[in-house]
Amino acid sequence: MAHIRIKGGALMDLINMKVSHKIFGDGIIIKNDDSYITVKFSNDERKFGYPNAFDGYLSTEDTEFNLKVKEEIEAIKRLEEERKKEAAKKEKEKLKVAPAKEEKKERKEKIYPRENIAFKCNYCDGGKSDKEIGFNGVCSDEIIKNNIEIEQRTWCSSKDSDCLSYLNGEISRSELDDIHNNGAYVCYESQMLREWKAMAGIVQRGERAGQPMKLNKVQNNSLCVLTTRLPNTREEDRFIFGVFLVDENYEGDNYEEGYVSTKSKYKIKLSPKEAEEMLFWSYHANENQPEVARWSSGLHRYFNDEQAIQILRDLALIKKDTEDEELAEEFLQLFAQINAINIDSVGEKNGALIRNEI
Repeated sequence: MAHIRIKGGALMDLINMKVSHKIFGDGIIIKNDDSYITVKFSNDERKFGYPNAFDGYLSTEDTEFNLKVKEEIEAIKRLEEERKKEAAKKEKEKLKVAPAKEEKKERKEKIYPRENIAFKCNYCDGGKSDKEIGFNGVCSDEIIKNNIEIEQRTWCSSKDSDCLSYLNGEISRSELDDIHNNGAYVCYESQMLREWKAMAGIVQRGERAGQPMKLNKVQNNSLCVLTTRLPNTREEDRFIFGVFLVDENYEGDNYEEGYVSTKSKYKIKLSPKEAEEMLFWSYHANENQPEVARWSSGLHRYFNDEQAIQILRDLALIKKDTEDEELAEEFLQLFAQINAINIDSVGEKNGALIRNEI
């Protein structure tokens, strides 16, 4: 039987523990692993992060457990604050001119394989405004219908999708929004610019269908680029709507998909107008048919540091005279310094769209 270790060393058995959720009602815990629990409610099963699920989302009448999980949550928050302070201190030190000896050490560390990563994301207009493209809330009715009925996106159209339940009249719009607002999972995209986390996804076809995908080339300090395209547009129109410096990554295994995320300050959103100027295929080209803008299968692809610099360099230009101007320039300089790159030596972007014009 599965157990979870509570701060202080005690092991508590959570299987069959009764819990309550303000949206889904009463349920019992039927499964847990290192960082998640699965709760069976009257109509379905839901997966929650542990122990954060007990910080306002789930509750139980077990007094002993409540005291111990509260201690654990507080300890995690304190540790997170310490990590943030330490990360800020290290980032500040990196921006200083390092002695020659340290520069040598950094160049030596580059022998480890590391690439940058771009994700293909279904368009989500949740939270869209003049300053944000979306990806911070549940999609509008129009986009939900487009993603399910017209484009037939895999997750949006699946039987487990809350958006499909809403479109079929099984739940109301307010119930759908409450699911997202109360921390439960709706889809990757609806929380992407809230959590700053991108997942590798699940294999959809072939012999490995249903298996989690891995991210085996990305490491801390890789650049993550989030891309999408609007409904009824071509692949050539795919644009970049967010970038961040990876400071947490998980390769993935046979049970869980890989992911990348960040808690640092080096994360930037693009407004709808700004995103129009950052077409992904201006920077990236396929090895085969480099003049053709084609993503094909998979939710992610890797790219090199030169392309990363080109993206960050253009982003710094676009963000001039905005509240993100200083951060964008600092981001560019930090990435170049970490990877011992002379920005002036990096050529102009030469992606599929550029090659197609020649």
